[in-house]
Order: sequence, then structure tokens, then C-alpha cells
Amino acid sequence: MFAIILLLVINFAISWSNAHYCGRYWSEAKYTGGYFQVHVVCGYIMAIAGFTMVYGCILFLMAPYILPLIPAFKNVDMTQLIELSSDMLYLLIVLAIIPTGFFIWFQSVKTFWKHKTLANGLTAGWNSYAQLSNTINACRNVPSAFSRVTEALFGGKKKKDGAIVALAIFIVIIAICGGYFTASSIMKKADREYDALEAAGIHPE
Repeated sequence: MFAIILLLVINFAISWSNAHYCGRYWSEAKYTGGYFQVHVVCGYIMAIAGFTMVYGCILFLMAPYILPLIPAFKNVDMTQLIELSSDMLYLLIVLAIIPTGFFIWFQSVKTFWKHKTLANGLTAGWNSYAQLSNTINACRNVPSAFSRVTEALFGGKKKKDGAIVALAIFIVIIAICGGYFTASSIMKKADREYDALEAAGIHPE
């Protein structure tokens, strides 16, 4: 349990850092446009995905203790519920972090190629490892997760009870909303507190 909590704390901190960084340059990215804007938006999406994963894990841990207290959900199979909701959440997060992660990785390698510094090298190296690891894990796990979700939703021998499906979708929606609003709040606060355009004497209309 301690390892899980530590992992969630680390993931939350990384997501907070991503959202804060994106917020510091959000206005500048809208002003300049181009690859820099795409880079900032990708970081924002990664922050949302990170927070979503944290909140999803918290909901998975809380569900077996909270749902039995509600009479309508007292007999819900928690194992099936957690499996379905975690598969749904995993698929959505993978769809977000693989393409955005690829763009961030490409930009970091491109930056290191142009400016060969230790910091850029470490950033490019870490992004290369993270992107490769995420892609390999996705290739291994997405087909089985997708198969379980489609069977649970659309039929077959493993079709889930309607209550389980509804609860799984509800958990996923709550996690995504939590991730979105947390990342947006941090990003907007950083955007208000830091304005590089103003510091540089640029005043966009």
C-alpha cells in the first residue's frame, strides 16, 4: 500500500509540474503559435492524463469500502467493476499520452540535436525512455484491455451487468473531470502569475 501511495504522490507531483509549466507559457504559446503552442498543449494533455490516473486509482481503492454502504450497489461484484473501469481508464489515458508523448519526445531530441547541453541531453534521454516504455506497454496491454471492454459493453459470454457498466463509466467520468479541472486550475493560476511577454516588453493586442 505504501508503494502505491508513493507512486500516486510522485505522479501527482509530475502532473502538477507539467500543468504549472504549461501555464507559465500558455499565453505566450497562443501568441507565438506553431510548434511551441502544440508542445504546450501536449504538456497540458499529459498533465490531465496524469491527474486522471491518480484520481482513478484513488477511486478504485475507495470503491470497495464506499459502494457496499449504498443499498442499490451492495451486491455489485467489485472485482468486475474495478477490472472494467480500470480497462476503460487505461485505454483513454493511452490514447492521450502516446501521441502527445511522441511529439514531446521528438521536440526534446530535436532541441538536444541543436543545443547539446547536459540538461537537454538528460531531458531527451528520459523522454526517450518514457516514450519507448509507454509504447511497448501499450502494444502489450491495449489489445486485451480493448477486448475486455468491448465484450463487457457489447455482448458475448463476458458481458457485464448493467449496474457494473454504469458504475464503471461513472468512475471514469469522475476521474477525467478531476484530472481536467485540477490541471486547468494549476495552469490558469500559473498563467496569471507569470507573463513572459510582458516581461519582454511585448504587448499583444
